[in-house]
Amino acid sequence: MTRAFRILMASAVLLVAACASPPSPTAPAEFQPIAYKLEDGRMTTELTLDPALRAHPELRARLYDDGMIAIREFEADVRRARAEEGGELDYNMDLTLRWDAPVETAGLVSADGLVWSFTGGAHGNPGFHAILWDRRNLREVKPADLFRPGADLSKLDRALCDSINAAKAARGGDQAWDPAPYPGEQGDGIWVCPVALDTPFSLAPGDTAGKAGGLVFLIDPYVVGPYAEGVYTAVVPAAAVSALLSPEWAGQFGGEPSPEYLDRLRAEQAR
Repeated sequence: MTRAFRILMASAVLLVAACASPPSPTAPAEFQPIAYKLEDGRMTTELTLDPALRAHPELRARLYDDGMIAIREFEADVRRARAEEGGELDYNMDLTLRWDAPVETAGLVSADGLVWSFTGGAHGNPGFHAILWDRRNLREVKPADLFRPGADLSKLDRALCDSINAAKAARGGDQAWDPAPYPGEQGDGIWVCPVALDTPFSLAPGDTAGKAGGLVFLIDPYVVGPYAEGVYTAVVPAAAVSALLSPEWAGQFGGEPSPEYLDRLRAEQAR
């Protein structure tokens, strides 16, 4: 196992979210999204938190703390690698974590983002992370706790797979990729749709006030296709999950995903 791979794996365990541009130099300090940045030789680390997260200070503090744990461990691994090499490494070592603006219902908040790391090799490594947050009790809601005990979540898995394959087909032309099979049905194939609970997801903005229009699943490279295929954002509407939800959270969903959100998503995925 190479040193670069060890560093990547150590940081991947604590991924939070990624890839952001610096804020405007005229922006007030309290609204700048960059919460932390270090440039040390060929190592760069950065954590950004969307200013809208300040409306949820306990959630923002949790994201900051988790992000800094990941960054400090990455930095320590890079410094150990330098010590073993006896000086600066001959390749860049980067970790950037970003949390985007939250989506809210009356009782839940969700946030997600993209983690970007580079530890040598042909390309960087993007990956997603997401969190659900209980607004009343100020705590994380684990993905499995969103659903009722005993629910047949294979229905959610299939709805997710259908959404992924619709996104694949929507790219069109040379960018249209082969559909991925349902979990457990790949045969000898390499690529397969993921299990929903093993996939980061957040709330979909909805067209009904105070409710989420569904769930947004974030698909890393290499999950349903080769690296060149890139990443996918797959939306499962509320109607497809309503019968599976825990009674505690079922009232947080309703209507449809926001048309404005879907239009923006289609434009992004067509690029």
